Amino acid sequence: MTLVMLEEAIMGRSRTIALLLLLVLSPVARAAAPVPADRLSEVLSTIAQGRDTAFGTAVTPALGVDARLPAAARAAAVIARIAQEIEQVTSAFANAAPADKIAATRAAVARVSPETARDGASRSFEGNGPSVSVMRQVLFVPAAKAGADPASRVMEIIGRFERSPKPDDTYYEYADAKDLKRSAVVELPGSAASWTTAARPAMEPGKVYALKKCRHILVLGWYCNTQLYQIRGLPGADPGVKLLLTFLRPLPKGADNPAFDDGKAENIVDGYAAAYVALPSGDLVLVYDLGIQSRPDTASQQSRLNAGHKEEYRQLVSRLEAALEIPK
Repeated sequence: MTLVMLEEAIMGRSRTIALLLLLVLSPVARAAAPVPADRLSEVLSTIAQGRDTAFGTAVTPALGVDARLPAAARAAAVIARIAQEIEQVTSAFANAAPADKIAATRAAVARVSPETARDGASRSFEGNGPSVSVMRQVLFVPAAKAGADPASRVMEIIGRFERSPKPDDTYYEYADAKDLKRSAVVELPGSAASWTTAARPAMEPGKVYALKKCRHILVLGWYCNTQLYQIRGLPGADPGVKLLLTFLRPLPKGADNPAFDDGKAENIVDGYAAAYVALPSGDLVLVYDLGIQSRPDTASQQSRLNAGHKEEYRQLVSRLEAALEIPK
């Protein structure tokens, strides 16, 4: 059983990043059910409304671009969009015949984002103020490489990847996700090893992590977002499915830890909601990631942000290959 991932860099013009898997059917292949939109929407809505006991009340979901609507309705529109799209993609994956799963899933993704279906990832932008940024990733992992509970193993690797700073970034991890102001904070500079051989430990399922992810841009200063992360299952759904949920942690003036000032004590977006899904079916684990950020204005440097998102996708693919010993 081999996984062949063919990747080409984006070098001044659009080129194809293909993810191809060559697999032989496993005798322990299992069926799977899609991620139901109503169940996922219920979980995301509970968090967004500040009613989730793990995330607490200090969360700010992304807001839709229709400024005529109240904030609650704009947040509900984003959550519905995330839940419905994930149901559509996971339905295509779960319901397809084993030999057709990749093609069927890519066809479903292409209906919402041809670029993601072609390249594996994309970041697109909608609205002129308010605006949203929509980030997607799709990939497939051979289940046989991920052990008896393949979705949990794959999500463990994804959690470590999200927790570990990339070379151009500096992360800050709060020891207490519910009390940032009084929490101890660990500074995590990015390097070639910080997300590979010296990556952070895995996220413990059920525990909420608070991470401030920053990048310093010469002349412009620090650009940061502080977010809450949690790996969990989905009640009422396929027991094999695993989620990594992310929401923006709001930082009104004076709410952040005293270790931070200026740009580091502010978020560059005003809302964020995201769901990574790992769903095993047959010999594959589907990984689908959909996140939406919102801003009151229009994001600048959109092509650069899209290229950066694709680079992070390639980094994630490389970590999965290395951690699961998948031949390139």
